[in-house]
Amino acid sequence: MVESGIIENIRKHFFDIKKKEWPNVLLMSLFFFMVIATFWVLKPLKRGLLVNYYQENPLQLLGTSLAGAEVEQLAKVVNMVVVYAMVVGFTLLARKLKRQHLNLVLNLFFAGLFILFAGLMRSPGAPTSWSFYVLGDMFNSAMVTFFWAYSNDIFTSDQAKRTYGVVGLGGIIGGIVGSSVVAGYVSNLGRPTLLYLSLIPLGIMIVIGYIVNSRTKSTEQTTQKPCAKGKRCNAIFEGADIVFKSKYLLAIVGIIALYEMISNIVDFQLSATIASSISGDLEKDAYFGLVGQITSIVSLVVQLFLTSFIMKRYGVGIALLFLPIAITLGSVGFLVVPSLLFVTIMSASDNSLNYSINQSAKEALYTPTDQDTKYKAKAFIDMFVQRFAKVLAVVLNLGVAAWVGLEHVRWLSIACLIILIFWIMTVRYAGREFDKKANVEELPV
Repeated sequence: MVESGIIENIRKHFFDIKKKEWPNVLLMSLFFFMVIATFWVLKPLKRGLLVNYYQENPLQLLGTSLAGAEVEQLAKVVNMVVVYAMVVGFTLLARKLKRQHLNLVLNLFFAGLFILFAGLMRSPGAPTSWSFYVLGDMFNSAMVTFFWAYSNDIFTSDQAKRTYGVVGLGGIIGGIVGSSVVAGYVSNLGRPTLLYLSLIPLGIMIVIGYIVNSRTKSTEQTTQKPCAKGKRCNAIFEGADIVFKSKYLLAIVGIIALYEMISNIVDFQLSATIASSISGDLEKDAYFGLVGQITSIVSLVVQLFLTSFIMKRYGVGIALLFLPIAITLGSVGFLVVPSLLFVTIMSASDNSLNYSINQSAKEALYTPTDQDTKYKAKAFIDMFVQRFAKVLAVVLNLGVAAWVGLEHVRWLSIACLIILIFWIMTVRYAGREFDKKANVEELPV
């Protein structure tokens, strides 16, 4: 009796999901597994390819020689331009297509690109290194944005607090699988084979999209309402218009932008340290994959035992504070101990909390909003704002590297600590506003 009582208490705190909700929760968790597993195959491949190519062939730009980690920063600037084009395309598709059809188009688009690059990878040069790096970012931007837009469309705010821990768990496990595949098999299988294998999850995501949609027929519709008379409906500005008219959405912009700046700084510190500490092409891929493994394992523990419990018991606002507090500790630590081991720990802890409790809480912020916000405004924020923030960080990273040298990237942690002050203040505001909106949503009609 006592044992069953303990199990029931754990179930209530960590998995308070109703019987009728389980099918959609498990299906969306599987969908997220496929997205993140594929992303974690692409991420170490794209980083290892670009960093190693320019580590051996430094880029000469404006009289300056840039090594692998520095060239990766420039690639993030290119990403911003390409991804904004994706924002426009995503918005146009969202106007015309039902969500399951949008899912189909996106997956077929990336399947074609995977096949193309599998061929190019057999003899990669500078163009392939750059374009494949951009492809990895395109996939992450489009598919993660679509997944959470879809999830926020079919789950309410109350359901998000109770179910996103399990939904997000699929992504955590996907990260473990994807990064483990690269770390364990890239040396034997090679990059082209891994890209061909990545076609399998794309097909599974197409099927899941249709199954989930058939279970939620009451909300089946195109993701876009017709533009009101006289309202600007240019796909280039549509998402931005929605964002800049809402203080609440601007707070979400702040949370995402400030985190992306800090995350990119930490990422640069990791790339610079790996580039100077590890020799060999595929060895760098494997180490990036190892970092992914560590990240995913920590994410799994946090997602399994903390995310749903914290969100349900203490609210979304408190859940959003875990990541900035952890990065504060990590930034102070790397200033003191600027080693490969410590930067690996810092990067893994940063990403593990972002992929678990922070992501679930951040995505829950969209649940009490309308469909325009969930698809178009979210696309603008997740695709463009993220990349624009990264560009700001790129300027900072390269400026500091030019000033003090790559061997002293530890000093970038000072900038992180300053940015963290504003991040925490923004989280506090967004958490209060979410509680107000969620309470209104749950009032009986």
